[in-house]
Amino acid sequence: MFSKHRLLKLTGVCVVSAGFLLASLTTARAQSSRAQSAASYFARGSQWQARGEYDRAIDDYGIAITFDPGFTRAYYARARARLFKGEFETALADFNRALELEPRHAAAYNDRGYIYSEIGASEAALADFNRALELDPHFARAYYNRALIRTRQRDYKGAIADYDRAIELDKKYVAAYNNRGYARVAMGDREGAFSDFNRAIKLDPRYASAYGNRGNLRFERGDFDGAIADETRAIELDPRLAENYNNRANAHYEKGDYEAALSDFNQSLALNPRNAEVYANRGMLWSRLGRTAEAEADFAQCLKFKPDMKSSLEQRVKRLQAERAWLLWK
Repeated sequence: MFSKHRLLKLTGVCVVSAGFLLASLTTARAQSSRAQSAASYFARGSQWQARGEYDRAIDDYGIAITFDPGFTRAYYARARARLFKGEFETALADFNRALELEPRHAAAYNDRGYIYSEIGASEAALADFNRALELDPHFARAYYNRALIRTRQRDYKGAIADYDRAIELDKKYVAAYNNRGYARVAMGDREGAFSDFNRAIKLDPRYASAYGNRGNLRFERGDFDGAIADETRAIELDPRLAENYNNRANAHYEKGDYEAALSDFNQSLALNPRNAEVYANRGMLWSRLGRTAEAEADFAQCLKFKPDMKSSLEQRVKRLQAERAWLLWK
């Protein structure tokens, strides 16, 4: 009896274990199925995103997250899709969640830093770029982004150091060459800047910003034909850049081609009707042509948008008046 009793107890234990094993297998299968479903929707979302179909990508990433609420990659991918759409608030929430799930996600820190920089939270952006670089010291894009913040803060020396590192890591980083050139101009290194703009153009002959920047340096050197050629190429590549029309207009003005200058000033203001500097420049052109009413109207618009330009504008007008008086006397 004793041995039968023990056998019954053991048999009973075996029955319970079998039931537990069956439940565990069922749970495992369900979890596996949900994980596979999450992976499938994530994969399809990635395909939509590669095609620029961001709304569809966001929907699929959302379904993937429903199947697997801890799917870090899905949160990160959805954040980037929302970022591409300019939906900063929801993208920020997804980057935050991705970082809660994976605190060592360097790319998420970098991309969240980009959003902070776009909404004007420079210190938060800088902190995120710093963290991204702590996690991945070979992250070229994070050096580049931190350099942008440092440039905004007028820490040009620090910005150049970051651009240097980005270029060391990626020898073909066109934007880094172009922006390092800008920082070098701010530091007074015109030759180094000219070299950087040339390098950017060599790497990407369709990089409009580098042509515009090189054109500015050529203008400073008195090479007005070269400046016009560079600004023209920049405009051909991106006709929406109001600043390039203004820069080309200044070169035309210096050459005495006032008709071409006026046309470019007009186009610049058509693209950006709130640019005080262009109103000032066109006003100076009207003054030189003796069109006082038009000049005064442009100067008024200039001061409307940027009142702190009053002193510099008055000095420019006085110099022009003195120049005209000297020519008349001569």
